[in-house]
Amino acid sequence: MTRGQSETQHHWPTPRPHETEVLLLGTYHMDNPGLDVVNVDADDVLSADRQRELRELTDQLADWSPDLVAIERPHDRQGEVDSLYEDYRTGVRTYDEESTVDPPHPARNDPTTECRSETVQVGFRLADRLDHERVHAVDCPMRLDARSDDDAETVDLGELTHRATSELDVPLPDPAAIQRETDEHLHESTIPEHLHWLNQEDRLHGNHDLMFAAAMAGADRRYLGAELLGAWYERNLRMVENVWRATEDDDERVLLLVGSGHVHVLRHLFDELPMCCPVSPLPLLG
Repeated sequence: MTRGQSETQHHWPTPRPHETEVLLLGTYHMDNPGLDVVNVDADDVLSADRQRELRELTDQLADWSPDLVAIERPHDRQGEVDSLYEDYRTGVRTYDEESTVDPPHPARNDPTTECRSETVQVGFRLADRLDHERVHAVDCPMRLDARSDDDAETVDLGELTHRATSELDVPLPDPAAIQRETDEHLHESTIPEHLHWLNQEDRLHGNHDLMFAAAMAGADRRYLGAELLGAWYERNLRMVENVWRATEDDDERVLLLVGSGHVHVLRHLFDELPMCCPVSPLPLLG
């Protein structure tokens, strides 16, 4: 099989009886935080049509009956996540109305957008539907930059991505083209359809290829790219540890809602963990 093919059987292992299944649902950031190299222009998920689609998505995910829902929010902000989830669970806040809230994420500083985030609209909504007492925050945000030779300035992943696409004589995804294609597909699709498209193998692999090429391209100092990739892998490894520590002995299924750029590396890491097995979301979204 060559790269770019969407044969998911090759990439997703079959769970064994003793393993906890971890469904990796890659998503776009519904609240438009603008934190990634490729930032989707998401429309308003509070609209009537998008709310209907989110209810349909919840029905699809609830059929899998996860014992635990984990989200991409900092582990050390679990208390804030608990408080916000309780507001939604008890009806103090509703999923279809804008509300002002201090986002439990240091990089999201707009108090009017968290209600539109996938954390609330998918993670909270699903856990609420399943009557879970808690939604588990498992992220560990880290800076993806490193010092250049003279230590006068930092070089971040966005800059190296630009260098990679302009300097390397290899076929690489174009971030601008990815953004245009993703925006067009989102605006022409329902949310479940878009998530199905987003979790196809070629898109998951494309992000990973671009990140590795960016980390190795145009570095003014040897191992600069290794530092960046090391930070990226450390963040994802910490997420894996946080997911595992959140599970109870009788938990058989975990749903991890995470930016789609994380899925490829998380799949590898959970596959290496002898007590877990990564699971594709595509059968639920089809």
